[in-house]
Amino acid sequence: MTSTTETAKPCPVGTIGTTLGRARCRQPARVERMKQSLAAYGQLTPVVVVPAREGVELVDGFKRLAAATMLGWATLVVAVTPLDETGQWATMLLLNRGPSSMTSLEEGLVLRELTRTGLWQAEIAALCSRHKSWVSRRIGLVERLHPELLESMKLGMLHPGSARRLLSLPPGNQLEMSAAVQSARLGPRDTELLVSLWHRTKDPAARRALLSEPRASLIKHHPETRRPPVDPRLSAEGQRLCRCLHRLEAIATEASRRLRAPPPSKDLEILGNVLRAAERAASRLTTALGSARTTAGASESEGSGATS
Repeated sequence: MTSTTETAKPCPVGTIGTTLGRARCRQPARVERMKQSLAAYGQLTPVVVVPAREGVELVDGFKRLAAATMLGWATLVVAVTPLDETGQWATMLLLNRGPSSMTSLEEGLVLRELTRTGLWQAEIAALCSRHKSWVSRRIGLVERLHPELLESMKLGMLHPGSARRLLSLPPGNQLEMSAAVQSARLGPRDTELLVSLWHRTKDPAARRALLSEPRASLIKHHPETRRPPVDPRLSAEGQRLCRCLHRLEAIATEASRRLRAPPPSKDLEILGNVLRAAERAASRLTTALGSARTTAGASESEGSGATS
């Protein structure tokens, strides 16, 4: 499937092809984080490419290429590895086996490309050192998603995590729910809550109202989803943290209310492990919050000293 990888070398960005990117999803937030990393630390690892008729074809490193292009870089360091078509897709999967590298839907897109090379699912499973059921489930996810949503996902218009939350809906309803999700700029978690509301709402008129005002519907039934006003002083990461802290405050308030009037002791006995895990998580969070507040206080003191 492969031969010896050549020594890493610089390659003009304009000669790196992205045909295999048809099975990957553009995720602007991840590209932005990669851009910040490249700007701060440079390119730490080469991208993996295969020889092509004109230049090379990218197998792994799509976020790095997109970020480098945004930064105006002229070259990227590449590692050229001769691979046949099957090897290209298999290598893409093997190099992205980390928990945050590919979503299950993205894996399904790559696996579907492998089936188009003529391999059976059992052969693909053996090639990727996975169980056949793992391959079957992911290809099934891709096949259950409406084709228009697959394209939206590839183009970065629909987050893969949000797309996965739509799979419990019939194909036609997937489209209208996706339109509501994208218009309200909902993330995967809020999409999951909205889909759950849709399933619980049986009246067609109520469902139309739900989709016409998705954000208002979520706030009504799930107050913790209320988004705080955007503070223009915050970075993108700071705004994400701000929203997370507001959700945390709402969830903590609800949990405290439920614990003040606890369920029957039998329920608490069953929930013992969950309660202990939540207590440990809360302890770690308290430590992190205290550290952040200390840092914030020190920064304020330094700022006051500088202006006095």
